[in-house]
Amino acid sequence: MKSIDSKTHFFICKCQPFGPWHVFYASLDIDKRKKMHLMIYLIISTLAYTDTKPVQSVDLDKYSGKWYVIATIPTRLDKGWNYTTESYSVRQDGNIDVFTTYIKEKDTETSILTSKGFPDAKTNNVSWKVQFVWPFKADYLIEELPDDYSYVVVGHPKKKFLYIMSRKNKMSNELYISIVERCIKKGYDIGKLRKVLQ
Repeated sequence: MKSIDSKTHFFICKCQPFGPWHVFYASLDIDKRKKMHLMIYLIISTLAYTDTKPVQSVDLDKYSGKWYVIATIPTRLDKGWNYTTESYSVRQDGNIDVFTTYIKEKDTETSILTSKGFPDAKTNNVSWKVQFVWPFKADYLIEELPDDYSYVVVGHPKKKFLYIMSRKNKMSNELYISIVERCIKKGYDIGKLRKVLQ
């Protein structure tokens, strides 16, 4: 994040050091400045990663296993969670057991949540329903998934939430920014996106 801040700070302060824009920028707190820096960086950067094709199908066996949540536009349920992991396993009936671990903000103990996933075979397992509490189910849409299943972007048809997850607990800044750029194009509000501690 430091490299982003230095480039965009130079752009903002050196290119337009006076006038209403400078006054507006000076009035922002640190968090809002960081979000503005990220937006400007995405606009002015030339990225090495090209756009990806829409996900055509998901191999549930390859998708199974442990994922680390790198960043999220959270729901009310998981707002403020850190060190979040999700582990998926395929049941005999074709549905998914989901085992989530996390630590809440201002807490030190790991909490556990179990839920169920219901992949839609008609969409080749790209769209799911996820059930945290019976009988309610939430939409789960796999927006981006490379051939090696090294990371995944999970969202919502109406762009209500977003999860960027990786097989490792870290992700390169270049890859992360390219994913965020594509999420913007898909209609997600990245002003609500937060990095998750891992």
